[in-house]
Amino acid sequence: MNPVQTGMQVAIPEIDGATEPFVFGGIPVRGVEPAPLEDRCVRIARRMKRWNRLQTARRDELKIALTLYCFPPNKGNIGTAADLDVIPSLCEILRQLKNEGYSVDIPEGPDALRVKLLGGNSETFGATANVAYRLGMDEYRRLCPFVEEIENEWGAAPGVINSHGGELLVQGITLGNIFIGVQPTFGYEGDPMRLLMARSGTPHHGFAAFYAYLEKVFKADALIHVGTHGAMEFMPGKQVGLSAECWPDRLIGELPNIYIYSVNNPSEGTIAKRRSYAELISYLTPPIENAG
Repeated sequence: MNPVQTGMQVAIPEIDGATEPFVFGGIPVRGVEPAPLEDRCVRIARRMKRWNRLQTARRDELKIALTLYCFPPNKGNIGTAADLDVIPSLCEILRQLKNEGYSVDIPEGPDALRVKLLGGNSETFGATANVAYRLGMDEYRRLCPFVEEIENEWGAAPGVINSHGGELLVQGITLGNIFIGVQPTFGYEGDPMRLLMARSGTPHHGFAAFYAYLEKVFKADALIHVGTHGAMEFMPGKQVGLSAECWPDRLIGELPNIYIYSVNNPSEGTIAKRRSYAELISYLTPPIENAG
């Protein structure tokens, strides 16, 4: 999309509250009449169906996946986000979901939730959080049709990130119909911009496996990214008007993406909206007082 198209067809509609800016057709290089892009039309229709299910299904039937971050990667950084006390906020979200009819097991409090998430079987697998699921290589290849592209960048699956004993690890805990997962890291922690600038760049195997699990194994009806911000919307691909070759589109699949995002970061929030089809729910920054 050129700048004029982006302004008229994406930016201005965003002011009116529009989300999920798909390019579903255009004029072919040697044509004069607009033609549909079949795969994009199918993707739009399926995503609309998923959003509709959130409105029409019984709430106790719906599965919700909440995603936390861990950067730089270590136990102490799990559940961090800009200007948000994530674990206590997460407890409030779980209570609200319970009150609204969702099937969720409520921990006793933030400390209990933190222990459950960081403890469990994490030491058994040398992981930073509890391991909720292990993907064998046959299942991984079946769920993720882009494995060969990832192997060209990261080597043979499962690789060394989020893996153990020849399996890929999905870190998190299940609380009834609610899954709380820990998003894998970029993989290039020393130079995360490398992934953004590499024309042939891909997420690593563990990252791809995490989102494949959410959509195709846990079968989430919606995904909630908790706090500012994660890594998925920064994966390689177009800046706007994504195609089926763009990694954010591949990773989010058909999942409705609800993103709890700081109100003071509209620029990167816009990236999340355009590149991961996020519906933003803003939170305020903490109040500032004079010290002393």
